[in-house]
Amino acid sequence: MKILIAIVVIIGLFAVVGAIIIGVKSFDGIVTEHPYEKGLMWDEIRHKENELGWTVDVRMRKSFAGDNEVEISVLDRNKRPLTVSKMDLHISRPTAATFDRYFDIIPLGDGVFLSRPDFPLSGYWDIRINVSSGEDALLFEKRVFVKGSFGEK
Repeated sequence: MKILIAIVVIIGLFAVVGAIIIGVKSFDGIVTEHPYEKGLMWDEIRHKENELGWTVDVRMRKSFAGDNEVEISVLDRNKRPLTVSKMDLHISRPTAATFDRYFDIIPLGDGVFLSRPDFPLSGYWDIRINVSSGEDALLFEKRVFVKGSFGEK
């Protein structure tokens, strides 16, 4: 019985040490760069969002690792399609900057746009959409969960 307990304890210790080593090697150590400035920017964006009254709706047609389609609708204060002069879509992982990427946006008409981002891994992703109309610009953010490859359990 003592030998069984010793074996279980040793296996448990190896599991904990292995998890610590993997965690240290895969985490770049930065939760957020410049947190104070980022907090001030968040406040400024929310204030400007309320002032302009724009709304952005982000819908993913599927949410699996790999190629996806993201449909974006942009409306003004009166719920009419916003005339967009510039827009870009950026994806990133909340825990690391390794997979940060920008993707093109295709206008479909009536304030609806399409982008085809490639999510290389399953898990949580942040989608950031910069929208400009005339002199005004806003950043919209949404966190999504992407499942493993289609058909993968």
